[in-house]
Amino acid sequence: MKMQIKKLAYSALCTLFVSGCGTSVNSTTINSTMINSNATNTIAINTITTNNGTAGVPDLSGAVLSPPVLSQGDSADQMFRPPSAVGTFSLAAALKQAQDYSLRTVISRARLEEAQRRIDEAKAGYYPKLQAMAKTSDWVSDRSSQIEKSFDEYAQMQLTLQYNLMDFGRTTHALGSASEIHRSASFSSDGETNSVTFDTVKAYLDVRRYTLLLAAATDHVNVTSALVDTLNIRVAGGGSPQSELIRGQLALTNAQNRQKTIDLQLAKAKQKLRSLLGQEISVETIGLDDIPATADFNAMVASIQQNNPNLKARLAELNGAKEDVLASRAARYPSIDAVGAYKKPVQNPGGLDGNYLGSNVALQISIPVLDGGINSSRIGQAEARLRAAEATYGQLQRDISEMAFNLSNDAVSAKDRWIIQGKAKADASRTKDLYLDEFRLGTRSLNDLISVQSDFFNANAGRVTSQYDYYLSVLGLYLLAGRVDYGIKTLQLR
Repeated sequence: MKMQIKKLAYSALCTLFVSGCGTSVNSTTINSTMINSNATNTIAINTITTNNGTAGVPDLSGAVLSPPVLSQGDSADQMFRPPSAVGTFSLAAALKQAQDYSLRTVISRARLEEAQRRIDEAKAGYYPKLQAMAKTSDWVSDRSSQIEKSFDEYAQMQLTLQYNLMDFGRTTHALGSASEIHRSASFSSDGETNSVTFDTVKAYLDVRRYTLLLAAATDHVNVTSALVDTLNIRVAGGGSPQSELIRGQLALTNAQNRQKTIDLQLAKAKQKLRSLLGQEISVETIGLDDIPATADFNAMVASIQQNNPNLKARLAELNGAKEDVLASRAARYPSIDAVGAYKKPVQNPGGLDGNYLGSNVALQISIPVLDGGINSSRIGQAEARLRAAEATYGQLQRDISEMAFNLSNDAVSAKDRWIIQGKAKADASRTKDLYLDEFRLGTRSLNDLISVQSDFFNANAGRVTSQYDYYLSVLGLYLLAGRVDYGIKTLQLR
């Protein structure tokens, strides 16, 4: 009789612990809080209490919750955390801060200003040049007494006006080259602004993504840890073999490794966001919309070759290189200038009175005859730069076509994975509840229970990852098209 009572008590105790280890995202809910993310997207946070504390568990179908409180004392992110952090930033506020803080945009704007100054320099070739000069009387030594001192050797002031009448296109081509360089700098500046915006959006959304994944991984660790605690009791009581405990501990180790990996990814995402903004911020807990049913990626890819700012910048550089070749070739031809001068004496030699120098006007023709090969070298350099610009433009066309193709395929693949993993998540949720009941009755093995719990976590994590991959891939297409701001509005990212 006493032995039967002990067995009944032991069975009841095991049943109590087994039912405790079955708590998961869709099973026992103690407290449910609804967080509205938008008109069509909500999230339920189910809080569970374990021997490690309380952890927030999200429904990973698309919304985002605040970062969970980790049971461990230290995390990878804490190693790099600044002494203090500011409040929550919306995506729009983060983008403004990133543009204000970015030195990349400062560099691109400075280059744009430099290009504008180069245009001003080239335009100056069309205007007359005025030069003022003043000189003392010449000091002459060892000259024959029979040679009289010329008037130009006396102290005088002089104004010289020179105007180019014809240079066979040198000034025109120099101005054309400067204008193309300015266009290139303008497109490059636009591209840099788009790039900073994209990098900030990606880092901002990655913080949300890994916060979600870390919450799911923490819950998976807690559930597996509770299962290991139950197995410890069962093994101690002789109800389970030692191998089951070892199997459970291995599952717990794998779950903790996933948690640490995601924790490190979250730390890197936060560090990337800090480096872009210059300070630590908290992101808004707003979820992404469900992936739309249709999207015309072919039209987006087709428009990229015409609208990509980097391609436009390289094309402008190519046109500027052509102008440089024409300008260097024009240097072989004569230059015709009109020159006028007015001289006023400061001292009057030999008792002469009045202005004995006056003014003069002349035409001046300069013809390069022999320069030791300088012009030929300059022409060769310009032609080499032209070939390099042509190859650079062609290579960039190929690279952008490949990137656009890959991004569109990534988006389609992410959408398909999001649909598949949504079904896998629902199936795994139902299966793990059935397996848990069967495990309690002794008709289901521990391996099956651990496997389905792992499947549920992987489906949760995969659904989040594929959803964020889709939105970032599509935003990457907008980046290639030079329309990141429009892409943010179209995709309703916030």
